[in-house]
Amino acid sequence: MTNQKRTRKFEFGNGDFGGSGEFRFRFPEDMTREDFEKMFSERMQYLHKRYTKGTDEYFDRKSKKENLKPLSIRVKPHTKEFYKKHSMLSPRDVLEMYENFNNGSEAFINSLIEDEKQLEKELTEVQEKLHNAKLFREKLSEMEPQSDVLTDEDNLIELQSHYENSEIKSIGNETSIGKAQSDIVRDIQIYNTLDVSFWNNQYLVLTVYTNAQPIVYYFKNEYSKEDISEIIEHVKEFCGESDIDFRTLENSDI
Repeated sequence: MTNQKRTRKFEFGNGDFGGSGEFRFRFPEDMTREDFEKMFSERMQYLHKRYTKGTDEYFDRKSKKENLKPLSIRVKPHTKEFYKKHSMLSPRDVLEMYENFNNGSEAFINSLIEDEKQLEKELTEVQEKLHNAKLFREKLSEMEPQSDVLTDEDNLIELQSHYENSEIKSIGNETSIGKAQSDIVRDIQIYNTLDVSFWNNQYLVLTVYTNAQPIVYYFKNEYSKEDISEIIEHVKEFCGESDIDFRTLENSDI
């Protein structure tokens, strides 16, 4: 047996309003009265705006009101409360909108068709604008000058080529200032470093007594210049206290 969701039926007719026929709606059984009243109120507000804005060209509103039968409605207490506290429309407004719709359904449908055509036209214009904007961005990117700044990958390849026997250690945003400072100082101590050189504000080279250069620290392009300066200042201060030469150099071959 298929597991179909049970529904319950809401029925109300416009016979009490002086019209003919009935409305029948089926909704999920778990729909509360509050949900139904909210949906009904939103729909009535939409229809109210629709017919107060554009029905003059289809209906003679004055004559319609004159043709409406006097209201004589037996309303339950909860319905009265709904109209009084929650609905922006009166029973008369509901009756008038239904009569307009019932008598002018063809005009109403035609108006929806016109709206659909207008929306399709606007959608086509928007799609064309988006397409032109995409082409403009692509053309603009082709015209942008190439940056002189080498990528981290290019720089690391150059460093590894120049310092063949050295370990290249990268420092990026994942490394805090404190950790970078402690790591560099620890390596300086471990390798009994003789000289520390800071090249081009981007990489640090440790030189030991055998003139070997075991460690090269490379600062990635993403790393803040202010953070690099703070790290280098700390290393320079440590070298001064430890009688280790510290040099800042520019225009290397790398």
